[in-house]
Amino acid sequence: MSCGNPHATPCTEVLALVDVFVDGEADEVHVVAITAHLVECPPCARQVAVVRDFKAVIRRANSTVAPAGLQTQIRARLQQTTIVFGQAESIERKPDA
Repeated sequence: MSCGNPHATPCTEVLALVDVFVDGEADEVHVVAITAHLVECPPCARQVAVVRDFKAVIRRANSTVAPAGLQTQIRARLQQTTIVFGQAESIERKPDA
């Protein structure tokens, strides 16, 4: 996406860094450049707003806590699973004698 206008920081560069910018992980030089770009480029500003809104929805969804019974089931299943060379493999555990 590009607005078609020349910018000190091209739209393609801003859009490539949108996640880093929104997550607050961009260095100061990029924050200044991207912020200046967003002031003069409504299409990129809208894209950044969409990404911010999306990430906010994901954060809210991830704040939901699974019921205790489900957590117990998940933990039990994870204890029955081992990772072997990057592949999940279920194993039957023998009860302690």
